[in-house]
Amino acid sequence: MLLALRINVLAKGYSGISMETLKQYIAAFNANCLPWVPEKGTVGASGDLAPLSHLALGMMGEGKMWSPKSGWADAKYVLESNKLTPIKLGPKEGIALINGTQLITALGVEALERAEAIARQADIVAAFTLDVLKGTTRAFDSCIHDVRPHKGQKMVARRLRSLLHSDTNRSEIAESHRFCDRVQDAYTLRCCPQVHGIVNDTVAFVRTILSVEVNSATDNPVSFLPAEILF
Repeated sequence: MLLALRINVLAKGYSGISMETLKQYIAAFNANCLPWVPEKGTVGASGDLAPLSHLALGMMGEGKMWSPKSGWADAKYVLESNKLTPIKLGPKEGIALINGTQLITALGVEALERAEAIARQADIVAAFTLDVLKGTTRAFDSCIHDVRPHKGQKMVARRLRSLLHSDTNRSEIAESHRFCDRVQDAYTLRCCPQVHGIVNDTVAFVRTILSVEVNSATDNPVSFLPAEILF
């Protein structure tokens, strides 16, 4: 993901690199040639200088690199085995390749994907719990959530209804107490849409932030043409 995000930034045209260098990055990505990048060694918000330097180092044929054809090997050998050539840096290209925030962005995107998966799993666990405890699904009716329409809350309620109101796969447990006289369940059951909903709202907010960051030019400096102004 680090290489893909860096290519996305370089392709915007504000980094000050040549088209040839960009094409070589893309060719390496398409061939699954991945430079070795250490797990630790970046301060993040000030620019992922160390990780992006290792990324560029591999593209220059130095250090280690991995590809499906070669496994881990010297970067120059990996590039050559995939019919690629090491990049040769032109003016400003050194700093253009190492100054950005793509590593912490990649880690943020991975954390987001995991959070979304956990949020979905939490709703499934809640549905199982309600079923086993012979709870009622009335608290998830759409009319209740339409009058208090928080987006995440409505989504969770809809998901719980889809899991528990199945005409094709009816729950024998649910059918066994369909006409019971229970008024309502404990908060931990009937308020799942409200509790889980705010988690989904937070995850959605983080997605909007990361979507902007992923598609932003984060170089320092950034180049603007044709005036050739640097910031």
